[in-house]
Amino acid sequence: MKIGNFSTTNTTLFGVNRAELLWLNTHDFLPAKPVQGAHCIALKAAEFEQLAQNRTIGGGFDIDDQLVKDFATEGFTGIAMFIGDKLIGMTLFSTETLPARYNKLGDISNGLDIAIPPGTRCMFKAVVLPEFRGKRLHSAMVRFAIDHFGKDIVHTIVAACCASNKEFLASCKNQGFERVGKFSEYCLMSKSFYRLPKPIDSVLGEPSDDEDRAIVLRKAA
Repeated sequence: MKIGNFSTTNTTLFGVNRAELLWLNTHDFLPAKPVQGAHCIALKAAEFEQLAQNRTIGGGFDIDDQLVKDFATEGFTGIAMFIGDKLIGMTLFSTETLPARYNKLGDISNGLDIAIPPGTRCMFKAVVLPEFRGKRLHSAMVRFAIDHFGKDIVHTIVAACCASNKEFLASCKNQGFERVGKFSEYCLMSKSFYRLPKPIDSVLGEPSDDEDRAIVLRKAA
């Protein structure tokens, strides 16, 4: 299971990338049962960098130097899941703005910035190693993240997902996420043209004119 520019199930047809914006009220989260033998930790920047320096781990989870740098400077939060000493899953969240490079749905696209208001986090990376999939481990990481943030501090989680990534969409739906917007990037002769949704009220998950508390998708700089 992968999302964002880490997805292996991108939709690219004649230079068109289509995706959906998923929205979750943390108070409506539907958690899976605890996974026996698995435990999660919240990663600090130094711990994340240490994981990246391990080539076996860093390669398996698509951790590069840019992500390590941004983790420290952009205020990202990481949740890592282990069984024993083995890292089997990781989920990353951003605050304020998610740079477009983490929301690219194809190799030729520029991606989109996602601006998010206080009380909201954007889940932009979710990876579970193939041999551990199908056990709702991603749901367990999201549950840990919500507890870590605190429901009264973070009331909303959003994610952008390729429309063809049925596995991830099904997982999010089972957790209580709702589809609240669709967007597309059309790539023609190295130029991008966008179809963007209206701003989404971060509390209600509905189109909004109040950008002070809205989730806004913007063209890449």
